[in-house]
Amino acid sequence: MTNVDGKDARDEHQLNELNDELAVLVKIFPDVLPEVFREMLLRFDGQSRLELVANQLLLRQDAWVKGRWRTATERTEADAIDVSQIPEADLFRRNSYRWAVKAALLQEFKTLSKSTVKAVLAEQNHSYTLARPVLKKIASKHWRSSLSKFFSRWARRSEDDTEMHAMIRWTKSTDGSALPTLKATGDAELDDELRRTVLVPLYAQYKALQEDKDWHLAVQTNLEEAKDADALFECGCCFSTTPFEHMTACTESVHFICYGCISNSINEALFGQGWDRNLHHDRGLLRCMALTANDNCQGCIPHNATQRAIYQSRKGVQLAARFESRLAEEALTMAQVPLVRCPVCSYAEATDLYLPIGTLQYHLDMKHPFRAFTYIFLTLVCLPVLLFYLLFSPLQSPSTRIPSPASLLQTAFTRLANLKQFPARFQCRSPTCSTLSCTRCSKPWRDPHTCFESEAVELRTTIEAARTAALKRTCPRCGLSFIKDSGCNKLTCVCGYVMCYVCRQGLGPMEGGEGYQHFCQHFRYEAGRCRECERCDLYRAEDEDALVKAAGLEAEKEWREKQGLAAGNGKLEKVSTVGRQQRVEEEWSVQGVVDWWVQNVFTCSLRSQ
Repeated sequence: MTNVDGKDARDEHQLNELNDELAVLVKIFPDVLPEVFREMLLRFDGQSRLELVANQLLLRQDAWVKGRWRTATERTEADAIDVSQIPEADLFRRNSYRWAVKAALLQEFKTLSKSTVKAVLAEQNHSYTLARPVLKKIASKHWRSSLSKFFSRWARRSEDDTEMHAMIRWTKSTDGSALPTLKATGDAELDDELRRTVLVPLYAQYKALQEDKDWHLAVQTNLEEAKDADALFECGCCFSTTPFEHMTACTESVHFICYGCISNSINEALFGQGWDRNLHHDRGLLRCMALTANDNCQGCIPHNATQRAIYQSRKGVQLAARFESRLAEEALTMAQVPLVRCPVCSYAEATDLYLPIGTLQYHLDMKHPFRAFTYIFLTLVCLPVLLFYLLFSPLQSPSTRIPSPASLLQTAFTRLANLKQFPARFQCRSPTCSTLSCTRCSKPWRDPHTCFESEAVELRTTIEAARTAALKRTCPRCGLSFIKDSGCNKLTCVCGYVMCYVCRQGLGPMEGGEGYQHFCQHFRYEAGRCRECERCDLYRAEDEDALVKAAGLEAEKEWREKQGLAAGNGKLEKVSTVGRQQRVEEEWSVQGVVDWWVQNVFTCSLRSQ
């Protein structure tokens, strides 16, 4: 027992040491995928392993990386040298976890060979969550899988993959209902992963269904009891009768409005064209929608009643968050405060900072003299318009009066100073976002960061990386990753391991493989798949073009969703959102034009003491 405990302690120490070195390499080389570091750390050994890997990456980076770069959306910040900053799927895994994963997948995919399962696990860093979908796709092409699907079509019609999960066991509770439980795997780490990825979502789904069922039962019972007690009230908008618990009154004329009408009004304001009509912008409240005789009720719906109506509707949490976000954005826009916005959510911060008078000095931007003098020349050309503005501005009414030119210029120079002092790296402080972005190009921040990087180049890099990953194979013996460029589908690794490129099955004598007998031996008069057997082809990769195309389309879809772009005719079209529309309006206000002119003509710096 002592020897076993000592071996486990040494393995744990070595695992922690490898993960610490992996974290250091991720910090130093943020553009390289972690799988490159894992492969190199396993290849080198000794006390100076980390220094050797870093030196090799500095001298022969392209030869080691082989195109395995992080895409633009995958490059995340690595400020702290900490294992917790690296995703769990990219870390070195414990031997007990790897054995438990292999045993669970071999038990589930009995139609696949052991070497195929080992090869897929090597490609996915022995992650159960990542390897299972790949094995399901491979197993679906097997004739036994097609036959079992044909006979099970009438046996069970459930299409939910979570309910059909092989690691889920259904047991009856005391009230007769079926409850999902996990099968024991023998490893605490794998049990925790299955609980987080399988059991918790399943319980959340059943909880939501049960709460929805209980809610409808409570509403129906309350309605029947109110009918029996003759305690129904008429809505002033839809004229339907509703219990008092689902009614509220406006703040002026005490018109009764049901929660259904409030919810419909909110939906029309958010997703239709009723925002200006349904909202009282000065109060930030929903207008009274009662159909009165004179139709001039100035009342509003209380905020707490609006919240209750929203939460009782379908997807109430998301709807309430969007409503509050829209109100906050409008309040910030009406305040006319210079803001730095998160490009993902509606979070914003004011950029006005206090800078004592005399600490700054302003001068022409001589780094771009042609641009500065061009704007000055255009200003002199438009001098008659500016003179007319100077004469016309004092004659305006106080409600519509444009600020004086001196006020506009003072605000513009103050914002220029704040812009110079405000850092380029912006951290969103919203608890649901926390995105790092650049204040100059509004793109997600990554190290090293390049402002105004071409979106077409970024998209092309993402698609190329996804297509490369779709064709990548990994040796389950030594962990070396490679891509077949030409030749047959019988691959031999530098360590001597032999495998099939199509199904990943081991073909060497140590794996009990068949060698070339694994491939189709029938003569074919025409090109294409064999009609006499289901064996792999020796020189033809099955659906390789379709696999690459599907991986590229999926990567493009994910990239557009993360960047807020709409897919259409191969063009990069921005999605129309409230936040971006408000930013455009802010930029092209009178103050925004003056700010833009000052920022392109002048620059500022701290006055030397």
